[in-house]
Amino acid sequence: MIIHVDRSSVAMGDDVDPHQMDVELPEASTIAEAVAYLRQRKYLAQIAGGRATWVLEVNRRPTAVIAQQWAEPKFLTDPTDTLGSFGPDVRLVFRYRAQIDPQDLYDTLSQRD
Repeated sequence: MIIHVDRSSVAMGDDVDPHQMDVELPEASTIAEAVAYLRQRKYLAQIAGGRATWVLEVNRRPTAVIAQQWAEPKFLTDPTDTLGSFGPDVRLVFRYRAQIDPQDLYDTLSQRD
């Protein structure tokens, strides 16, 4: 299954390179496995100070908060949901939220719905 991936830039110098890419993963892969795959490959930019905060949106729906200082993301949906469960056209967008407190962001997003 082809997954479309994109992320926000973290600084002016980071704007130079394109961040959009397609990744092929098994349809049975979980969203947690997809995030781990991308993190292992250093897809998310690291910032000086070590406190970058990201929101992962899957098909425009907030799905996880990822913080540079956290070992693991905090999911807003079931992390065992398979990529195939999101439909035939899956888009993962990582939105950079600067250095805001990731726990506050997670708490705010988890109260929605």
